[in-house]
Amino acid sequence: MKRHSACTFDCPDSCSWLVDETAQSIVGNPEHPFTKGFCCPKGAKMFKRLNAEDRITEPLLREGSTFRPIDWDTALDLCAEKLNALQTSPERILHLRGFGYRGVLGHASIAFFKAIGATRTEGALCDDTGIEACIRDFGSLNHNDPEDILNARRIVNWGKDFHRSSIHMAALVRKARKNGASVLSISIGGDRTSSLSDHVIRIRPGTDRFLAAAVAKQLFASKSINRKALDRTQNAEAFKGVLNSVSMAELLSACDANREDVELLAEWYGSGDPLSAIIGWGVQRHLHGGEAVRFINALSMLSENVGAPGRCAYYNISSGRNYAKWQAKGSHDGPTRTFLVPRLAQELEQADPPIEFCWVDGFNPANQVPDAMAAARAIKSIPFTVVVDAFMTDTAMRADLILPPTLTLEYEDVLGSALHNYVNHSSKLVEPRGSCRQDFDILKDLGARLSAPVIIPDRETCFKTAFAEAPFDIEQLRQHGFARGNWPQVAFEGMRFDHPDGLYRLPEQLAAPEDMNANWPLMLMSLVRREAIHSQIPEKDQKELPVARVAPDCSVLKTLTPGNRALLVTPAGRMVVRLEVEDGIHPEAVIMRRGGWLKHGRNPNAVIEQHVTDMGGGAAITASAAVCSLSNNATTHPLSSSCPERGRPIARAF
Repeated sequence: MKRHSACTFDCPDSCSWLVDETAQSIVGNPEHPFTKGFCCPKGAKMFKRLNAEDRITEPLLREGSTFRPIDWDTALDLCAEKLNALQTSPERILHLRGFGYRGVLGHASIAFFKAIGATRTEGALCDDTGIEACIRDFGSLNHNDPEDILNARRIVNWGKDFHRSSIHMAALVRKARKNGASVLSISIGGDRTSSLSDHVIRIRPGTDRFLAAAVAKQLFASKSINRKALDRTQNAEAFKGVLNSVSMAELLSACDANREDVELLAEWYGSGDPLSAIIGWGVQRHLHGGEAVRFINALSMLSENVGAPGRCAYYNISSGRNYAKWQAKGSHDGPTRTFLVPRLAQELEQADPPIEFCWVDGFNPANQVPDAMAAARAIKSIPFTVVVDAFMTDTAMRADLILPPTLTLEYEDVLGSALHNYVNHSSKLVEPRGSCRQDFDILKDLGARLSAPVIIPDRETCFKTAFAEAPFDIEQLRQHGFARGNWPQVAFEGMRFDHPDGLYRLPEQLAAPEDMNANWPLMLMSLVRREAIHSQIPEKDQKELPVARVAPDCSVLKTLTPGNRALLVTPAGRMVVRLEVEDGIHPEAVIMRRGGWLKHGRNPNAVIEQHVTDMGGGAAITASAAVCSLSNNATTHPLSSSCPERGRPIARAF
């Protein structure tokens, strides 16, 4: 018998599932209007994750270089003792949280550490830069219902890798093409966009803003922008001034596009046909990623492809916008200290007062943040670190105490999507392995043990609070498995925006391109992988060298042979890779897949410096790079002795 549940992975599709726990099979729920009966391989393999031999199923306490099992009472008493000692200086407590666990009850750790006044993080490793850009443009974060893309006659894909992410949006794009829509993709390569595109424009990594600015300049020059669009903006003259300050030749040179590319895109945006743009979650992960999203949005606005059926700029929405957040009762109600997550290592090293207790959940910071090796050392230096994780990740191996959580299908929760408008019920269908406990229960139990207790409401109260203003309740969700939030099919209908004056805001600056350095001819891109979410990769699959892929016409192939080992070098470090060639990649890009573990020497974040994007406090997870022979010495290596650290090597274990 199949019963409903839902995926809780950090993925915008947020699938509804039908699960046969006896056969241990998972398929997409055919009754769900967005999931439509299929799900990705990551979700379908959930039982393998539940049953993995290396899963941690009991609390582990560090003893020297190893861990020993302990019971839950001992573990939580120890945590309470540490927290009680810091109750008068809660800023010495740090909460590190990611999106590996989310939902109504998944809010527990946020509510708990807010109630005691702990230091928290701000900014993000992923989408916050683009979120801030969209809010500056539209006045709020919103887009048309995903199904509305079927009303578009033209679809422009700015960097979305449909082969490896958001398979349901990819299915909608395929259906739109079958219905007669055309698709144009802008890409650096490495994503198989040609199989889902009628045209592909290849550009230099991190330069989308220059291509979008060139297209806007062309639209003005060809008088393809109607007065109506300009009248719905608050600052059209300032935007035109930005475009007039830079020549078309400069823009084309910056993004490595040609005039025909710009004219093609301008013809698409200026055709009058309903056009929807899709902005991939990678465009914003550059130093000027916010600018990139804003200039792409500007094209939709100037061509009147906003606020009507088939006319939209898709980026994302808040996955929690369909329910309210409940709060825990504690002793703290004042301001709290914040650390910028892209600079986590630096923030920890410079913290005053220093962090003495750290709680990590839904996050693998020693793996996922820039300068990951520095972050790993900084986390290890904290006097007491608790990591809530099911596997011995790069962060867990630096913990003092590891607490094993339940995983999807072992607990109940409700969660939304960053793409569609449905809220899904994730049912508990199997019993937890070993002594694993739901994060909600861990925090509720810990809160009761504190000398100044933190009171977390019971489950039903949390659900009741969450859906108090929603058009559905927890019982409806338990019965049907999903419900739709109360949002219109078309966002910003009639080009009315959510700024106080109802007008759109165009960008008013365009940063110059970063200087190119002959010693660093490539841009290292750590991109999404198909088979795993972030670092949720089985250790048995990490025995081989990481692969770095370059174009057939990449300059490094003048001296290196594909298939051989090579040295990937950046200003932050060096790592051994296997060099492979792939058609379609821009010749100045070197592509690696994210998530490989530090302890296996497979993590590109170890050689990416701590840089922050232009808005939203995001991480610029790219790096200038070179690839060279392993036999090169200091005199022939592209790094000179004047380069900081001359590229420190990554150890396979440390």
